[in-house]
Amino acid sequence: MTEEGIVQVKTIMVTVDGSDYSEKAVKYACAIGVPLNADIILLHVVPMLVSATPYHDTISDQPFLALRKVGEDILDKAKKIADSCQTPVTDLIDHGDPATRIIEIAEERNVDLIIMGSRGLSGIRRLFTGSISDKVANQASCPVMIVR
Repeated sequence: MTEEGIVQVKTIMVTVDGSDYSEKAVKYACAIGVPLNADIILLHVVPMLVSATPYHDTISDQPFLALRKVGEDILDKAKKIADSCQTPVTDLIDHGDPATRIIEIAEERNVDLIIMGSRGLSGIRRLFTGSISDKVANQASCPVMIVR
């Protein structure tokens, strides 16, 4: 925000997970970002898997590499959507707890707005785990737009 109280959106970060909602979030970022001449960052966070096996020396990194490849494909698809809007974008892949990394990267990159899709978790599962979008919306230092 400037001294005059006018909100300036210079950087928009869109989190993508391959869901229909996240693809819709990319379209909203284009619609908002183009008129504002904002930079758009597409982010996919590969969740870290914790193994329950006692044989730590036999654990392979294959599951992580497979998830990373899926993440790269998700980013490619999101970038094609953004390219059709004729919007320059930066794509970024990271790993860790998705909500935590989204919040940290948004702060590191001085993001003015996070746009993300809602996965629609409900019932008991949501009560115990919450959703990534809930966690980001409640903990991010910038506004969060959740697309349904």
